Amino acid sequence: MQKIIVEPHYLGSLEYYGQIVASDEIHLEVCQNFTKQTYKNRCYILSANGIMPLTVPVKFDNRTPLKDVTIDHSQSWARDHKGAFYSAYGKAPFFEFFQDYFNVIWEKKHPFLIDLNLEMMTMCLKVLQIDRSIQLTEQYEKIPDHRLNDLRERILPKKTFEERNLYLPFPYTQTFGNIFVPNLSIIDLIMCEGSRASEVLTRSMH
Repeated sequence: MQKIIVEPHYLGSLEYYGQIVASDEIHLEVCQNFTKQTYKNRCYILSANGIMPLTVPVKFDNRTPLKDVTIDHSQSWARDHKGAFYSAYGKAPFFEFFQDYFNVIWEKKHPFLIDLNLEMMTMCLKVLQIDRSIQLTEQYEKIPDHRLNDLRERILPKKTFEERNLYLPFPYTQTFGNIFVPNLSIIDLIMCEGSRASEVLTRSMH
């Protein structure tokens, strides 16, 4: 039985969701201090102009646990993300099926980043028809239970997925371009493959 501990990512990458699919039990680290330049508040989609980052603006200081990080709603980020989503995937095969699932969550104005991330994750796992045991940490432990595969601060955008050896790209038909772009947000895979997305994730594991 594989068990992992990892942070809740915002519309996580295929590498991230591949690890979730491959695990029986997921412990989400919410007590570790928030760090910048991570997937906790950003994801990457494929637009007509190439890879595009979507970032959730947040408020925190250098000692703010992830569970206490708030979203800065003074910026029009949700409208921007919805617009980018429509531009990127409006003609994707499964856009009509699943667009409302994402839009409803974006419109909620969650006070905390953790609530946004968890609701997006719950919805994505439901679409993928994947049922997993998910627990939130209650305190930060630098060295977690030895039975847990510690992926905290390991799946990061500033390093390529090839350096981690967790993800093996399995191509699927994307909305733009003729060259497959690996390891985008789970939203790309869902919009392009729908119910087949979980099969692609399974085949993308090392």
